[in-house]
Amino acid sequence: MKKHPKLIGAVAAGMLAVLAVATPASASTYTVTYPGPHAGDLCTDEPNYCDGSASFVRDGDHLLVWDNNADGHSVMVMYYRSDSGNTLIKDWNHYEYGSRLDINMDLPESGWIEYRVCLGEYGPRTYDMNSCSGWKRESAA
Repeated sequence: MKKHPKLIGAVAAGMLAVLAVATPASASTYTVTYPGPHAGDLCTDEPNYCDGSASFVRDGDHLLVWDNNADGHSVMVMYYRSDSGNTLIKDWNHYEYGSRLDINMDLPESGWIEYRVCLGEYGPRTYDMNSCSGWKRESAA
C-alpha cells in the first residue's frame, strides 16, 4: 500500500492546530473563525475605529472577541464569571485581522459575566490599559 506523506503531514498539522485552540486554560472551550471585522457590544477605547471588540451572546453563553484591524496587535478580553469567584480570566484573540475567537462559557442559568476588551501583545501577554473599554456586566439568563 502506497502512503501519501504530504497528506499525512497535512492531517497531522490540522489536528495540532485544532488541539492548540481546543485546550484552554479555563473551563471554557474555544473556536476561531474568520467572518471579518465586527463592532461588538464593547470596543477597544479608540477615538476613530473599533480595533478590537467583544460581545456576549446569551443563547449558548458565548463570549465573542474580534480583531478588527491589521495592526499587528492582539485583542484581549478580561472577565469575571459568576462561577469562578474573584478570579480574573484573560483570553487572547491572537489569530490576526478578521478573526473571531468564540469562547463557549457554559455559565449556570442564574450566572453572569463582567468583561472588557483591550489591545495587547500576545507573546509577552501584555496589554495597553489605555486601549481598554469600560466594563460591561451581562446576565446568562
